[in-house]
Amino acid sequence: MINKNEVRKIKINEIKRLKNLFKHKEFEKYSEELIKDIENNVRDIFVIIENEKFIGELTVYYKNKSELETISNIRVYLSAYRILKEYQGKGIGQRLLKAVIENLEKNGYTEFTIGVEDDNLKASHIYNKFGFNELLARLSETYEDNTYEYNLYLRKNINKKIEKLIKNNNLGKEILSISKITGGLSHRMYKVVTDKKVYAIKELNQGIMKRKTACENFVFSEKVTDIVIKNGIHAISAINVNNDIIKNIDNNYFMIFEWFDGEILNAEDISLLHCKAIGEILAQIHNIDFSEIEEDKRKRIDIKKFNWREYLKKAKKINRKYAQILNKNIDILYQLNQKSNEALLYANQNLIISHTDLDRKNVMWKNNVPYIIDWEASGYINPILELIQVAWYWSGGDIENIDYDKFKTVISTYKKYIKRNIDEDISKLIYADIYSGLEWLDYNFRRALCIGNLYDNDEIKLAENEIEQSINEIKYNVGQMDNMLNVIIKNL
Repeated sequence: MINKNEVRKIKINEIKRLKNLFKHKEFEKYSEELIKDIENNVRDIFVIIENEKFIGELTVYYKNKSELETISNIRVYLSAYRILKEYQGKGIGQRLLKAVIENLEKNGYTEFTIGVEDDNLKASHIYNKFGFNELLARLSETYEDNTYEYNLYLRKNINKKIEKLIKNNNLGKEILSISKITGGLSHRMYKVVTDKKVYAIKELNQGIMKRKTACENFVFSEKVTDIVIKNGIHAISAINVNNDIIKNIDNNYFMIFEWFDGEILNAEDISLLHCKAIGEILAQIHNIDFSEIEEDKRKRIDIKKFNWREYLKKAKKINRKYAQILNKNIDILYQLNQKSNEALLYANQNLIISHTDLDRKNVMWKNNVPYIIDWEASGYINPILELIQVAWYWSGGDIENIDYDKFKTVISTYKKYIKRNIDEDISKLIYADIYSGLEWLDYNFRRALCIGNLYDNDEIKLAENEIEQSINEIKYNVGQMDNMLNVIIKNL
C-alpha cells in the first residue's frame, strides 16, 4: 500500500496513468516525447498520490529553450501544475509544490521559475506565498493552436546561496543563523553568524549588476575606501578573498563585510555634535589625495534629460496612483531638470573624488564616532555641491523639516577643516543640488515601471513609495533655496 499523499517522480511504465490528470489530444505522441525527455534528463514529472491514485502532477524541466527558465544545475522550470478538480481547495497542491521544491533543493537547485497567466489569481497567490515574486519576463506560448501570454516568475533560495558563499570562501564550517536585515534602498543585506565570525552579506541588485560598468564601479569604490582608511578615517570595507571583493554564486553577486555593531541615526536623534562630526569628516575626505586612482574613473558628472512624459504615459496605462502627482508636477520637473543641468555644467569644472552619498543611512555610529559605509557610489563630484547635499540631509531637509542651526553647523565646521581654496558661485551650485533628487526620482520610476529591467514585487513597491516622497522633497528643497543660499554664503 502506498502512503497517503506520497509525492514522487513517476516511472516510465506509469506514464499512461497521467491520462486521468489531463486530456491530451495526442497522448501517444506526448508519451513518446516524455519518455525521451526523462531518459535524457530533460524533465521529470512529480505526482502526488492518494490511495494509489494519481491526484496531481508537476513537471520539472532541467533544460529548456529559454535561458531565463533554466540554468544548468542552478535553475529549473516548473510547468503542468495540475490537481484533480475534486481534490482542489484542500491544500494538496501546496503540499505537492512544497515537496518538489524541497526535493530539488536537496539536489543542489537554488532557483525555480514558473509561468502564471494574468487571470489565474488563485495560482498567483499560491506562488507568491512560496516566494515566486521576482518577475523575470513577459512570455507567450502556443499549445494546440492557441497562443497565450504569461508572466515568468522566479523563486530564489537565498539561504542556500549564502551557505555556498560561506563554504566556498572558507568563512566558517557551520552557519548558525541567517537573518535579513534593513539595508539600503537598492541592495539586500543579511546578518550571517558562522562558527568562525559574524558577517554582513550584501546581495547586490540584479538590475544594477547587469550594467556594463557595475563591477568596475564596485572595485573602484573599494580602492577609495582603502585610501580613506589609510588616511585615518573610520570606514567599513569589503572583505577581499582571493583578490576579489565581488563573489558570484549561481549568477547572484555578493559582497562580504565583517559585522559592525554600530547604529544608524534617525533624523530626530541627530544633534549639533553629530553635525560637527559630519562636517569635519567630509572636509577630511575632501583633503585626501586620490591621485593614484584618478585615472580609474571617468572625470565628469553625467547630465541627463529625464523623460517624465514617458513615465506618465506608462503609469496612466497601468492605472498607478503616482500618475496623479507626476501629472500635477510634470512642468516644474522639466524646468528643474533644465536648470540643474545648466548648474552641473558649471559644477563639472571643479571635481574631486569623494563618497557622494553621505546621508544618514550610510553612516554608522559607535561611541559617538562615525563610521562611513556603502562607498559604492564613490566617484567625482564638485566638493561644494557635495557639502550642500550633506548639510541638507543632516539638517532634516530630506524629511522636509530643515533645522538651520544644524545646516549652519555642517557648513561652518567644514570650513574650519577644509584645506582647499573655496572659490565657487554658490547661486549656481544650489541648483545642481536638485539634480541628485531628480536622478533618484528617475531611477524609481524606472524600477516601478520595470523599464530596462524587471524587478520583484518588493522592489516595485519600494520604488512606488519613493516616488511621491521624492517629488515632495524636491519641491520642499526648491522652497528652501533662498534660505540655504544665505546661510552658505555667510558661513563658507
